[in-house]
Amino acid sequence: MRGDIPIITRFWGKSVQASLVRPSWLNAALFSLAILASPEAWAVGTAAPQPDGATTEIHRRLTEASDVLKIDNEVLDADALRRFYETRLYRPAWGAMADQLLPILSAADQDGIPLHPLHLAAINARRQAAMSPQKQAETDLLLTDGLLRYASAMRGQRVDPEDIEDDWFIELPQFNPVIFLKDHVADLPTALQTLSAPYMGYQLLKSRMADLRQIAAAGDWPKVTAGPPLKPDADDPRIAEVRVRLLATGELPAGSDATSTQYDATLLAAVQLFQRHHGLADDGAMGPRTIAAMNVPAAERARQIALNMERWRWLPDRLEKDHIVVNVPAAQMEVVEDGAAVMSMKVVVGDPDHPTPALHARMTSLVLNPIWRVPASIATNEILPKLKKNPGYLIANDLELVSPDILPGSPESQGVGIPWHSMNSMPWAVRQRAGSDNSLGRIKFNIPNNDDIYLHDTPNHKAFGRSDRALSHGCVRLEHPDDLALYVLRDKGDWSRDKLEGEIGKGDTHTVSLQKSLPVWLLYWTMWVDADGVLQVRDDIYDRDLHLAAALAKANHAPLLPDHTQKFLPKTVVCEGCRAP
Repeated sequence: MRGDIPIITRFWGKSVQASLVRPSWLNAALFSLAILASPEAWAVGTAAPQPDGATTEIHRRLTEASDVLKIDNEVLDADALRRFYETRLYRPAWGAMADQLLPILSAADQDGIPLHPLHLAAINARRQAAMSPQKQAETDLLLTDGLLRYASAMRGQRVDPEDIEDDWFIELPQFNPVIFLKDHVADLPTALQTLSAPYMGYQLLKSRMADLRQIAAAGDWPKVTAGPPLKPDADDPRIAEVRVRLLATGELPAGSDATSTQYDATLLAAVQLFQRHHGLADDGAMGPRTIAAMNVPAAERARQIALNMERWRWLPDRLEKDHIVVNVPAAQMEVVEDGAAVMSMKVVVGDPDHPTPALHARMTSLVLNPIWRVPASIATNEILPKLKKNPGYLIANDLELVSPDILPGSPESQGVGIPWHSMNSMPWAVRQRAGSDNSLGRIKFNIPNNDDIYLHDTPNHKAFGRSDRALSHGCVRLEHPDDLALYVLRDKGDWSRDKLEGEIGKGDTHTVSLQKSLPVWLLYWTMWVDADGVLQVRDDIYDRDLHLAAALAKANHAPLLPDHTQKFLPKTVVCEGCRAP
């Protein structure tokens, strides 16, 4: 016989409020006392009410269960069910309302939530049979557990992103599904409708996922046979396959010739459009990457949408009215004002070995003519090998050694006379003086956080002409930092473009505080619908889709609800700026 044992219950991996499992004899006694203490038992001229058969059966099942309750092959969270039913004296909760609730659960897959953990088959089987007290109790318990799981899933709690990514620094909003059900027993069908992520981006993805599933069910779009690259003016039988493929997704206008084997100007425009929609170089050459993107099945794209919908559910109920958002896989930044994008630019983000983290911070200031304090890893791994080949490397790149033992401006501070070949690591700090060749460029934007991540200019703007811009050591390089600077300083005096260029031209390093801090979100979307209604697709550059899919598969198919109390220790992500010059 067990004493009172604290139990932490989780739905799809998210902690909810702790409760106690009591010995069965104590539960039975408390159940009887609760019935006797109810208002009906003390009404004048009435006898103490007796619990009906379904109530008694629910109480018995939950009293005898430990952490989980099994009904046939269905596994239910007994602790959460106890906390729900205790306050209602174990009476069945749903009755005729089940007719409204079951269609909502049955449509969960339209939001990318699997149906099998929601017990729908078991519930429907019992509803179709003769409704004995036992069947009524089982139906109510199964439905309650399914509703708890559905509510938890719709609020993005199937997995905790911090459990699967050690550089995800956006806290998951708190939500307790038991309290939610308790608070909305009377109006639950309406309340469940409020759980959907309140973002147009989410709803647009949901719609496109339905379209893709229809295409998959109809036999999928046609595939393009692998082979040598196809270029404009080519004549190849595979061109007809490309035409049919692009007609299926609309890049090639309806009514276009689907049989021609000529790579003409009309097809070129369609191929370039497809490449832009997938973040590929829009050169019109159909090489391996373009053909591979065309051949991804519609069902796989639908699954990818579901993963991105899951990330929408990880966000708070609303983002700030005014904010900056960087979509890392797209290497694109937008400034949002009153909910609408007022500025957009290309950015460079971290390469796969130095991923830009998911982050929420606030921009508080910017630095004109910043000094770059070179991270120790770059100093040792990149600068030291170059000094061994060229002792004048520091001088040529405006770099200097910094140490209490080294006189600023001395030959030693510039690396002169130092036996670099005998060193395996850089023993001194290294910094790069402000200037046009500084790796941070002329402007750095401070977004204070524990991970030393910031936005900044760059002296190398060639990278912005590339389609793949995952090239940095973690921070975000901006295509037009001057435009962003003027925007964030618009409420602070007379900061015109001439004044900004004049202040930068002085060469002095100084910080300008913002009149009002501005929220900054670094997010990760590999699929989204743009302002023109076009479904955009990008490579999963950090394998976050892969990690999330594996975690969800485990959570969805585990016989018991997963426990993620053992978390990875988050690593400290240090922005390493640009690579050494």
